[in-house]
Amino acid sequence: MAKTEVVPAIPIEQEVVLLRGFRDLVAERMGYVLGRRLTQQEMNEKTEAERKKVAEIRKEISEKLEAYIKDADIQTYQARQKTLKDAREVLKKTSEPFRTKMTPLAKAQRYLDNVAIPDALKELGTPVQPRFSLSKWIETAIESSKKKK
Repeated sequence: MAKTEVVPAIPIEQEVVLLRGFRDLVAERMGYVLGRRLTQQEMNEKTEAERKKVAEIRKEISEKLEAYIKDADIQTYQARQKTLKDAREVLKKTSEPFRTKMTPLAKAQRYLDNVAIPDALKELGTPVQPRFSLSKWIETAIESSKKKK
């Protein structure tokens, strides 16, 4: 069973300051999430042709794999693998500027999730504890969001 810490009461003025700081942390995290999401969408739009090419080559290889094995056609198989590798390389180069933008946002988000927000919650007197079941209001919220779709 999880151990519960008892944290002394915080004066109201200090608690208000801490809550505002926590609000700012959560708002900053959400900003990073939205920035990553928009950058990802832009990357998907700009690299659509390259991604389709990689998917088509991969699909062709998997569909014809049995024929390559049956006919012992290792040269064709290796040629298609090289084509796939080249197509992936083109995709990688095309998406590099977007990934460069997203990497610091992801690191900041991880830092907030793993360090800053748990520390702020602890400072507010609510240390983070593992949960193994959903709270009632989350279950209700998830159900209502499913019904809207």
